Amino acid sequence: MSRPLFRWAAVIQICLTFCTGCQPTQPFFVRQDDSMANFLAQSMDIEYADTQVQSLPEATQTAIPLGPSNLPEEFVELSLEDCIAMAMQNSKILRVVGGSNQQTGSVSNALLSAQPGQLPSVYDPAIMATTSSTQPLVVDSQGNRVAPRGSSRSNQVGGVEDALSEFDTQFSAIFGYNTTDRPRNVGPGNPFNPQLFQGVDSNGQAAISKRHANGTITTARFTTVYSRNNIPTGVGRNVASDYTAALELQVTQPLLRGRGTLVNRIPVTLARINEDLALHEFEIGVRNMVQAVEHAYWDLYCGYRAFDTARIARDSARSLWKVANERLKIGKDAPQAAFQAEGLYYQFDAQMRASLNGSTVPGNDPEGLVGRERRLRELIGWGATDGQFIRPLDEPSLARIQFNWCDVVGEGLTRSVELRRQKWAIKQDELELISARNQVLPQLDLVGFYRFLGVGDTFASSQRSGIAFPNPGSNALEGLTDGGSQELGARLEFTPQAFGKRRAMANIQNSQFQIKKTQEELREKEVMLVFRLADAWTKIESDYELIHVYQQQWAANQKEINVYQAQIEENVGDLAQLLDQLLRAEERRTRAEQQYHNAVCDYNKWIVNLHALKGSLLDLNSIELQEGAWVDKAYWDAEERARERAGGIYFDYGYTRPAVVSNGPVQQGMHTEGNISDHGASFGAGSDYDAAPAQEFLDRAMEGGEQNLESVVEPKSPTARLESGNGVRTVSNTATISDRDQYNWGGLGIDEQPRAQVVRASQEYSLSDTAANRPTVSGQRQPRVANSSGAASWTPR
Repeated sequence: MSRPLFRWAAVIQICLTFCTGCQPTQPFFVRQDDSMANFLAQSMDIEYADTQVQSLPEATQTAIPLGPSNLPEEFVELSLEDCIAMAMQNSKILRVVGGSNQQTGSVSNALLSAQPGQLPSVYDPAIMATTSSTQPLVVDSQGNRVAPRGSSRSNQVGGVEDALSEFDTQFSAIFGYNTTDRPRNVGPGNPFNPQLFQGVDSNGQAAISKRHANGTITTARFTTVYSRNNIPTGVGRNVASDYTAALELQVTQPLLRGRGTLVNRIPVTLARINEDLALHEFEIGVRNMVQAVEHAYWDLYCGYRAFDTARIARDSARSLWKVANERLKIGKDAPQAAFQAEGLYYQFDAQMRASLNGSTVPGNDPEGLVGRERRLRELIGWGATDGQFIRPLDEPSLARIQFNWCDVVGEGLTRSVELRRQKWAIKQDELELISARNQVLPQLDLVGFYRFLGVGDTFASSQRSGIAFPNPGSNALEGLTDGGSQELGARLEFTPQAFGKRRAMANIQNSQFQIKKTQEELREKEVMLVFRLADAWTKIESDYELIHVYQQQWAANQKEINVYQAQIEENVGDLAQLLDQLLRAEERRTRAEQQYHNAVCDYNKWIVNLHALKGSLLDLNSIELQEGAWVDKAYWDAEERARERAGGIYFDYGYTRPAVVSNGPVQQGMHTEGNISDHGASFGAGSDYDAAPAQEFLDRAMEGGEQNLESVVEPKSPTARLESGNGVRTVSNTATISDRDQYNWGGLGIDEQPRAQVVRASQEYSLSDTAANRPTVSGQRQPRVANSSGAASWTPR
């Protein structure tokens, strides 16, 4: 093309550019649709997943929540045993927060905000056992198994079945077919190598290969090769085509790296430890859940006591306000006395309402009685509201429980789940160090093979012909089975580490540092466990002493109130001053009573905490963790394998490889030191005071003045001793067990409320009924187990 043509083309393009302008245009379609139904203005949007999961009735069929405008009217009494049993039955997802810290708040927020798949559940051990790699077993082009390279890491293996799959037999097959049609650089008329070479070749291979526990890889391989080309027969070839069949047995034996059962079984052992760690995490979750249930149970008990105390104080303040108003009307007292009584009445009324519904105002209970009952509901698997209100049936223990410190420390260091989990982590690091040291060795493999070979004009025939190759009519399978052609070969494969071995040596050092770290972590955790045990020990001792101190304060305040009331009735002294002193004494008595009940609940909670720390809480509640039932086929297979092994011949090699990893299963249902329900447990005198219920203490203290008060708190010993007879554990008469009928729970009504009903074992009675009219409840302490039936209105999901 000439230059003038290029020049004119450029000028035309420039003119067209100036005339039309530079702007994008949409393409034109013959079938134009202006609706733009397929137009999307954005690439991402928040959408609903297409899933069908049936919701629980506890979520879809809840009643109106309880509160100031919806007070509870129907009660259901549950024992601590019932609550723990329900929590066990309804806990496919463990409603606890991970860790061993004491959890006193609601766990609903923590569980609701958890990432999918992160909640602890009963499925976790099974999920860990079935975790597997997505990569298949690797074979080379010859059908030989390829052993994994590199050191073994615990986070790179799944369950035991996945690790054992490395020793499964792998089958592989290859079939190839190709044609050749190409000219060659040879002279014309060459009978052995024609100028235009044409041929058909095919090959097939079927192999099975297995990796053994000592690192050996054995392979059995059958290959077939077919060849046909245009080389003239009679000159270059005797027959037009031929088949070659070969049966090979190959053995690859590592001599240095990857040799021995210890190294090759490390992934299996690491996988088994992963399953053990999953079981320990599950045990921790169950323990924390039981601990949380017991805490919530006693917190609910304490909430009832706090509400009852505030209600009694409010009623007393209202009576005083009424007396002050009457005296003000007749002109006997100044108005400030009535105003002071009115203010104290509203103060106690606010405390009562806050103790019922909860309040975040500083100084009030943030949960209240309703919140504590709701927390217990979420732990035992009940709905948030169902028209009934839970009321504790059991009384907290007031008996003196004295542990043996040496036994507590020894049991904690032995049975603590966290320490057992840490020891398994140390064992994992030790196995990883063995694997890392093996990687320093060079890869030296001895490969040997033995081959049976057969060549024939055909591949096979129905009858043996006896014709040998290369004569026409021979077949390859006959030659193979005759065994006339056999081949033997061997080779050494040597691949050392890179010069300097920096990666291998760094891996060893990393494993050594990791072992030292986990060992130091174990030592520190043991020390910290003793700190926690000492703290729990001290809290138990302190709370037990505080129970009696608050009892004495409560009794003294009650006597002070009685004195002021007697003076008011006898019209002795200045009434305004007496009313002021009486109101202050009433406030002190209320505070002392609340502190007493708080100390009682904390005493029982710290006993639970001590058992949780030393690993005996599940035994305290007769809870054992067991594997679920397998299908019948699994038991049949296990019996068959056991009979096979029993029928074999045992060879004593004189040593065990790999070395011992586990010391045996953890014993469950062991003796729980310090539990007054345990068989054979005894408790010595460790306190100067007897435990007595508050009402009994007050009744005895009010009878005879100061002398009688001293008789109540005089030192006695021993305070509790366990006796066992006929398989029933009871507490002897030397320990005072609180009688539930001595406590007046009181109604939940504020001012005038409907008559509240209590539902218990098909019996109904009012909260306002006296103890004499209520059904009797035995004060005998029964052993706590988790397999008894629950309340009449409860059925497991």
